[in-house]
Amino acid sequence: MPILNVLINNFNLKGIITASDKPVGRKQILSPSPVKQFALSHNLQYFTPSDKNQLLTLYNKLNSLNIDLFVVADYGMIIPEKIFSLPRHKTINIHFSRLPEYRGPSPVQYTILNGEKSAWISFMLMAKDLDTGDILKQIEFSLQGNETSGSLYTDLFNIAADNLVGVINDYIKGELKPIPQDHTKATFTKMFNKEDGYIPFDLLRKAIDAEPLNHEERKKWLFDNKFSITNSQFSMNFQLPIFIEKMIRAFDPWPGVWTIINLKSQNANRKSDIKRLRILKAHLEPATDNLQPTTRLILDLVQLEGKKPVAWKQFCQGYDFNSLNLKD
Repeated sequence: MPILNVLINNFNLKGIITASDKPVGRKQILSPSPVKQFALSHNLQYFTPSDKNQLLTLYNKLNSLNIDLFVVADYGMIIPEKIFSLPRHKTINIHFSRLPEYRGPSPVQYTILNGEKSAWISFMLMAKDLDTGDILKQIEFSLQGNETSGSLYTDLFNIAADNLVGVINDYIKGELKPIPQDHTKATFTKMFNKEDGYIPFDLLRKAIDAEPLNHEERKKWLFDNKFSITNSQFSMNFQLPIFIEKMIRAFDPWPGVWTIINLKSQNANRKSDIKRLRILKAHLEPATDNLQPTTRLILDLVQLEGKKPVAWKQFCQGYDFNSLNLKD
């Protein structure tokens, strides 16, 4: 939305291409995206192709609009070269990394997962291969170390919007020269799914108790890890509590960090309930009861499947933490 507001206030915005309507809420009512609502409220032309083939069918219509420039921001779908090369001045894409680092769909999440000290915004010209286009400008944003992906996206979009008018004008005037990326230094991110946020309960317990991983657990954690992170994360100094705390922030709001617990019933005639427990917030504290300095994960806010979020202390008052396990 910050990008749209800047474009409509400073340029002749001819139209918007955005996602098609999606089911929302418990009743799954088909609803337009905020971007489409923006188009409707400003009487702008809008298009909602569901895939790249439908996007290609818009070629003649878009060509007839005599477009000077496309701007792409978090579109989430592959754009065919025939489309992004259509405007007179091509297409500017806004990507939240210091390209060629963190190409792909999840640069913000990887920035937090890898403990980066800064986040970056790259304004680039779109090219045929994903995130490989020439760079127009890059902006650094210092991190405090407590950002979630949601809060960092908000900050980066606002900064991108503040700089977008200058980037467009300087590029059109020829004062910003496109600079090719060094493709040999490229790193890549993946699209996350719900399963990526799963942490086995025994590992979560170890992080809470500040217990070190043994050699086999360390190897298994590295081998089973579904998302590529820097190898330095798994050095001998690797601390599971620190990494899980980063996961919680990186996966907020999506896909979330969660584990599976067994709520033992005190009624012998009732079966125990296997439930998902989502970890919403946590922080780190020094663990002083170990022989070596280490860190303990302190859970702050959790949400049991089918329940409302509660403080971790409140959850433990209702359920004996030491009795939670994966076995009947």
